[in-house]
Amino acid sequence: MDIWIMFTAVFAACIFTAIRFRKRKDKNETGEPPSQGRSSALLAEISGTYQENNLSVLGDRTATEVMVPRTEMVYMSKEDTVKDCVGLFREKKFTRYPVIDGDKDRVIGFVNFKEVIAEYVSDPVVGAKSIKHFVRPVIRVMDSTPVHELLAKMQVERSQMAILINEYGGTAGLVTAEDIVEVIVGTLHDEYDAAEPPVIQKVGDHHYIASSKLSVSETAQLLGIHMNDEDVDTIGGWMLTENFDIQSGETIEYSGFLFTVLEMTDHQIRHVEIQPALPSDTLQELAETAVIPFTAPHNA
Repeated sequence: MDIWIMFTAVFAACIFTAIRFRKRKDKNETGEPPSQGRSSALLAEISGTYQENNLSVLGDRTATEVMVPRTEMVYMSKEDTVKDCVGLFREKKFTRYPVIDGDKDRVIGFVNFKEVIAEYVSDPVVGAKSIKHFVRPVIRVMDSTPVHELLAKMQVERSQMAILINEYGGTAGLVTAEDIVEVIVGTLHDEYDAAEPPVIQKVGDHHYIASSKLSVSETAQLLGIHMNDEDVDTIGGWMLTENFDIQSGETIEYSGFLFTVLEMTDHQIRHVEIQPALPSDTLQELAETAVIPFTAPHNA
């Protein structure tokens, strides 16, 4: 009888040890289980696929084409308390936030707010602490970095966020692992994502409503025209270079098409209407092109 009891105890100990080992193995070096980030496992899988198949879908895209621009970054200040940041978390429901020291050009790192909330719940005194106590290092790369290189770097460094730096050393925007994953596999929605219109909607023949984030190269391909994209990446940026003082409702005529600003916030173009400036029968020689499914970036 004693032998059976001893055998059972040893067997149970082995099972317990195996479970603990498995849990340690499944965690990354930051201690975050893969299940806490819905793009973590996908990023690892896609990075492996990249090495095998070269992920041609990324093409020659640069980080600026998938980033959340500086003007749309949702951030926390290092002086904010955890309690102060809870309101922002409730409103935006992102997992990761850059933390700044004074302004957006001085990003000191980022926080995973799920970790912060876990600490806060277990010890309410944490609410009075500065958010800087939870800051993790963040990757910094030039905004011209090819997306496939950024993907590989994020996988190697096991990071879910990168800050993009422009040629003057300032912050251009940020990219999350999810932004890159969505370029490859399409939009990922969770229970917090509000329904968003597609980046481009076809209204009629050569008639579209587009987000200002639509790239210049994709716009040119869609319309069958040549557009200079050496200095800007998006159609919104292109319109501002053509007419910096353009206002909502105003139009730019270019290469047989009218580009009209439908919506602006401050000096940032949000949506653009694109339609022929010439009668439709004049445009019959343009090749019919299918609408390409584009996705807008997320913060995190």
